[in-house]
Amino acid sequence: MKRKKLSSELSKLYSLFLWPSNPEDEKGKKYFKITLKLMKQLINNMWIREILATKKEIKIIEICGGAGFGGVALTKLLLENGVDVKLIVTDLRKETLETALKWGNTVIGNRIEVSLVDARDVWKLKERFDIALLYGISTPHFNPWEIVKVFASVSNTLVSEGIFVVDEADRRYKIFLSQGYQFVLPEGHSDKFVVSFHKGYNPICGTFKRTFVNMDNPKIKLSAEHFFWGVAEVGALMWTFFEDIDFIDLKLKDMQYFILGYKPRKIITPQFLREPTILKKSIK
Repeated sequence: MKRKKLSSELSKLYSLFLWPSNPEDEKGKKYFKITLKLMKQLINNMWIREILATKKEIKIIEICGGAGFGGVALTKLLLENGVDVKLIVTDLRKETLETALKWGNTVIGNRIEVSLVDARDVWKLKERFDIALLYGISTPHFNPWEIVKVFASVSNTLVSEGIFVVDEADRRYKIFLSQGYQFVLPEGHSDKFVVSFHKGYNPICGTFKRTFVNMDNPKIKLSAEHFFWGVAEVGALMWTFFEDIDFIDLKLKDMQYFILGYKPRKIITPQFLREPTILKKSIK
């Protein structure tokens, strides 16, 4: 039931914005071209090159993959480099996974599969992967307590020499220093006239609650809680679960990076992370 509710909330949130979700329309095609350029930077990383040099087949899992832009782009480039790839795209939104499967088959053939699964539960999948990818700057959906579970889950999904790639932007710099936190903010990345309003702050989870309203139709609105991550804390948390960390500066205006975690420690397992008392209290 909780997963269905979260899936519904995510679908409603994304429906308010024209974030690329259809790889075959103009916005989607443009976004895929950008993604291909970013993935070309990724495959030049020394750890990725090491995998390519030692393995004939690579298994990739994309976390919170949506329509699969990141996973399909990475797979396409690796195939062009003579590497056989199997890709699984995971998400909680069934409709986007259906899009990923249909479109992915046209780009990379039957190498793509999809799975309706929460990022915190991917460790339950029976397969083990060489590369895990969290693309599309999705970390704001997870507060610090939740993202620890995500990292534990992913690290226990990878092989011993595996790599976790997180697409991240330094929101702390942009939102709290460069721009300043805004109580009312036009959401300029949407072609729809959407405005968000500050509604509250959760000190236990560190999340800001905002209500998003489509001003063309004010009845269409949704409240959501987000955590505004910076790259430093994401990298440091990943270091807890991986032996080494590297950054790739993508040279974009939003201070966007690929954060790479190399060789999962597999010391802290998802089963080990039982709900702490403070979260149980806050739910009541």
